[in-house]
Amino acid sequence: GILLYGPPGTGKTMLARAVAGEIDAAFFTVKPSELMSKWVGESEQNVAKLFQAARSYPRAIVFIDEVEAMMPKRRDSGSTIMQRVVPQFLQEMEGLEKAKSASQAMLFMGATNEPWSLDEAALRPGRFDEKVYIPLPDQAARLQILQANLKGRPLAPDVIFEEVARRLAGYSGADIRHICQRATQLPFLESIRTGQARDISMADVERAMTEVKPSVSPRMLERFQAFAFGSEITREVNR
Repeated sequence: GILLYGPPGTGKTMLARAVAGEIDAAFFTVKPSELMSKWVGESEQNVAKLFQAARSYPRAIVFIDEVEAMMPKRRDSGSTIMQRVVPQFLQEMEGLEKAKSASQAMLFMGATNEPWSLDEAALRPGRFDEKVYIPLPDQAARLQILQANLKGRPLAPDVIFEEVARRLAGYSGADIRHICQRATQLPFLESIRTGQARDISMADVERAMTEVKPSVSPRMLERFQAFAFGSEITREVNR
């Protein structure tokens, strides 16, 4: 099992899909709400069916986003359903190690913005053996995100990607994408009013930056870093 954790909007789900593509694996992705049921025993059956379907492929990845909702700390949960669902998940995760063979490979990946909310039993060796911290993008990553989201757009000469990337320190990938979308909308909306088309200028980018604030607070970052450095087997992904 691999746990991807970090601030929201840093590409945890995209990274899980990329892993599946790299190893040419069947990719099963579900949300906790799709597995939960109000009927007694049905949620556990849904979990078992999910892993059973994945085992029918020679190579598969089961990915659960917002996994903390599926495997919360049982002592903090008053739900009798979760008291049964969490052990079912733990049993299936242990089964992955026991069923491992040369002809079959299966990986369970979870993503969370709240790793401290997960049940302690899920964090023990044999369950989520690898805990990978997905941080906010660094300068190089911010530059690539900008280039990818503004590729093919009509840009004025005063738009310098390196300068914009430097000023976007503290923004998540999702924040940067939103800024690019907003900067693209501004000249388009202006052209509707004036009838004159123009390129995206640095002023448009700066206006978008003032409208879109970082979604991750310094306090939130401190909590993630405390969790990351408090785990001996945590790895940080530098992208």
